[in-house]
Amino acid sequence: MLNLTTATFERPADLRDRTDPAVLYARSYLLIRTVVGAIGVLLPFVLWVVDALVLRGSLTARGSLSAYYHSGARDLFVGALCITGCLLLTYLAAQPRTWDYWLSTLAGTAVLGVALLPTSRPAMYGGPPTPLQERWGEQTVAAIHFTCAGVFILSLAALCFVFARRDQRYGGGHPRLHRACGIAILAAVAWVALGRAVDLDIGWLTSLYAGEVGSVWAFGTAWLVKGFDLLHVTRASARSTPGP
Repeated sequence: MLNLTTATFERPADLRDRTDPAVLYARSYLLIRTVVGAIGVLLPFVLWVVDALVLRGSLTARGSLSAYYHSGARDLFVGALCITGCLLLTYLAAQPRTWDYWLSTLAGTAVLGVALLPTSRPAMYGGPPTPLQERWGEQTVAAIHFTCAGVFILSLAALCFVFARRDQRYGGGHPRLHRACGIAILAAVAWVALGRAVDLDIGWLTSLYAGEVGSVWAFGTAWLVKGFDLLHVTRASARSTPGP
């Protein structure tokens, strides 16, 4: 498949020289990973709190992350997913022959579908259907939504294994952590699938919501930890620089 590789680019040892194009590219790469990771880690918690504040009710999670489209946190939900999608689409765009580029492009396209094609409206929701729901049918749009969600999550799992393989092959990094995050995402998907056959709900915490949050947190952790390399390498470079 296009002779894809897991190798990307050699990062400069010192990331402080902002006149070096290689440094600027590496910093942009790591900043994208930091932002994407932070959104993944924070989004479930922020949606939970904002929805409760808007409704002036108790902190109770909805049936799924997708259900927040039909809540007071809709704009936050759609905005965060669109930002994530755009960042994934631009990730390593200068290196189209890498697995990272193709998997992140697939994930970015899929998550935009999740954001713009909502799940079905809950029974208690009194709002009107979206124009796409009226044109294509609510169930059709929901089916596309869940297909996009599945592609997004599985692409993120694959990326975690790509990160782990590269870190292990070239040394440094966090191969065990990335592999663990990939396994956690797959386990979360399996939990959701099992929850459709067997009741795994715990009070108001549905198996779908728990599986989605678990997979998003695992993905966010993998990207955030790698993004922290920017801060780590910069500090290490500063310590190694001789004083005046």
